Amino acid sequence: MPTTYVYIYLEEGPVPAGLLETIGTGREATARFRYGRRYLQRKDRLAIDPVQLPLHEADDDRDHRAPEGFVLFNGIRDAAPDGWGRHLMDRAAGGLALSELDYLIATGDARVGALAFGPDLSGPQRIVPWREEELDGEDLDLAGMLEAVRELDTADDLPRKHRRFLSRGSSLGGARPKATTKYNGKQWIAKFARPDDRFPVCRVEYVTMKLAGQVGINVPPVRIEKILGQDVYLIERFDRVPVGDNNRRLPFISGLTIIGAHESESSQQSYRRLAEQLRLFGSDPVNDARELWRRMVFNILCNNNDDHLRNHGFLWDGKGWRLSPGYDILPFPQVALDRDLAISVGQNGRRATLHNALSDVASFGLSRDEAIRIARAMQKTVKTGWEDFFRSNGFTVAEIERLRSSFIACDESIDNKPH
Repeated sequence: MPTTYVYIYLEEGPVPAGLLETIGTGREATARFRYGRRYLQRKDRLAIDPVQLPLHEADDDRDHRAPEGFVLFNGIRDAAPDGWGRHLMDRAAGGLALSELDYLIATGDARVGALAFGPDLSGPQRIVPWREEELDGEDLDLAGMLEAVRELDTADDLPRKHRRFLSRGSSLGGARPKATTKYNGKQWIAKFARPDDRFPVCRVEYVTMKLAGQVGINVPPVRIEKILGQDVYLIERFDRVPVGDNNRRLPFISGLTIIGAHESESSQQSYRRLAEQLRLFGSDPVNDARELWRRMVFNILCNNNDDHLRNHGFLWDGKGWRLSPGYDILPFPQVALDRDLAISVGQNGRRATLHNALSDVASFGLSRDEAIRIARAMQKTVKTGWEDFFRSNGFTVAEIERLRSSFIACDESIDNKPH
């Protein structure tokens, strides 16, 4: 059975937390995990996965088995790449079929969160199942990364000077081209455009994140840079904290993990369920539930219907899990008047209306009157400001018209009657 030691970065550095074994292949694939006794004896220990891998006493030698249908435990799967990273790894592997464990252990140090992996107890070590050459020279800058993205889409074999991008970009989740970079001494994630984008996605996400900050949502610093005549969107990493010349890694889990849901069940979950799990595992569930409700309302106002459970994150603060700053917030223009978010909003399921958002405010610790005040204020700010916000950031009249259908919820009336 293929195995790997699972490390977690704590204050002192990487600490072995346990041993992961993968069992079977294909539809029969699953996993088993055992915490290390020394790890369980630590005062600063934390659960790798609060739902599927809860902590227990050090003298309890139990094995945790992944639930039926799970190839990996959610909290460990969060450290593996998604579509874009897997695409890069597949390119590097040259046709070699990669397992879920391969994707996990071949991911570089730039992976999200504080987990790492290694074949033994000597420390974390990236293991690739393909032949990988040593690459000399300077690290790629943003221009080099952008050129690498272009080559990846067109070249049969990625040029040698761009191959280091494979490890820089393969560590991250999400479906779009991205890589880690350093800017003013801090770690950032750079996102790149693709030739088939229907509108300037990088600049749209940048402006939307700035607009989210205007309505009181906690978002990290973001930038837009023009590189080789093309927009590159930068978002500061919130799972890294500068400490001297280094960066401390903060433990991170996704909404899938804090709920314990399978990827295929994401659309059956809800914002309410996230708020409930915060009450179980969070260190400040009152404030985080209110923030979560604000994000739901903003997603309705801009029609961000990609708000699935991997696009909700949580950071460990030493006492419990806190809602991470917002990320991957992007309007989606569409013709149909009926709109749905990716997860359930209220009593009317996933229907993306403010009335639906107001149908279950008590689950978020809000009174109806308070929720109405918040929703009205957010709606007013977005309605009166989104066009100017986009225009002042270089959008043309045609591009603004293209985006207009994303903001139809700004015209929805809000009354005081319960629905």
